[in-house]
Amino acid sequence: MSILKLYLTSLEPDMSQTIYSQSIGGYVSNSLIYPETTVSSIVGLYDTSVSLDTPSSGNWSEWTGIEYININNELMKVSPVSNGSISVTQRGYNGIVNMHIKDDIARASSSKELFNDVFNDEHKQYRCIALKNVSSLTEPSGEQTATDISVYFKQSSRNSDSVIRIALEKPTNQYLNSISTSWSTMQIIDTSLIGIYLDNHFKESYLKILSGEGTGQAKIISSFDSETGTYTFYNSFSSSYDYSINVKYEVFPSPAQRIKTGTEVPTMTGENIIPFFVPDENTPMRFIIEGSEFSTSDLAPNDILYIWLEREVKKGTAKFENNDLVLNINYGVS
Repeated sequence: MSILKLYLTSLEPDMSQTIYSQSIGGYVSNSLIYPETTVSSIVGLYDTSVSLDTPSSGNWSEWTGIEYININNELMKVSPVSNGSISVTQRGYNGIVNMHIKDDIARASSSKELFNDVFNDEHKQYRCIALKNVSSLTEPSGEQTATDISVYFKQSSRNSDSVIRIALEKPTNQYLNSISTSWSTMQIIDTSLIGIYLDNHFKESYLKILSGEGTGQAKIISSFDSETGTYTFYNSFSSSYDYSINVKYEVFPSPAQRIKTGTEVPTMTGENIIPFFVPDENTPMRFIIEGSEFSTSDLAPNDILYIWLEREVKKGTAKFENNDLVLNINYGVS
């Protein structure tokens, strides 16, 4: 399986996003934009059925309503997916036909659900998805860093009256785990962080206790004091915890900017942003801003890169037709 996966974004952390069109920035959700599993047997060039292994979740609920699957960049139109036996109604929907073997990755293609018929005055709408390195989740004994990441359209919208562009946003902070030196109901202090990060470097990030008192409890950080290494939270932990015992904790990457509606233009200025562009295989997008903190496009385990999509349609176009897209992510591993 790939160590990089694409997730929808949500208003709150650590939750599912069931309404694709509400993926408009904020925290990475628990919902994959392209649910995936593996092929359970060989698929020949002329086969019209595909057998898939049961997803790791154990059920097919995320595949409900899926009309297309992507295997080795071949897009197939399929009958409704309810289990691992799928009938194909059209092979090579994007002009690519390949033979597939057991354990090849099969991804549902459901990106069209990102878009709806609500546009701003310039006939544009915006969505945000998160690219996450999940190697620490899927391979606990072999964490891997994704290097030299690039993003492009393997297949853009097939609606000639619709143009989709990409922008990239990096979080203010990436993933961190450490151990507290003291804590209380409203604060966690970690003196190992003193002077390493600027004040409020972790503001709005999501902190979760991994072990010790309150294991599994989590809070959103309201401020960070660099001089003392102190996280302060918007609300308190339980007063019943034994605060004399230090805890191991993790801080997730900071959220992307959150727009009020899918028609609002996200901010495209600052060193954390690569503005909108139409990438292809010959000119992919990389997060490289020379001289900035983000001069590389590597993602360590649990790190995130946010991908903004801008869809523009000509006035009067058939807005729902042929709006599926296939994002391709190239990267190395170290």
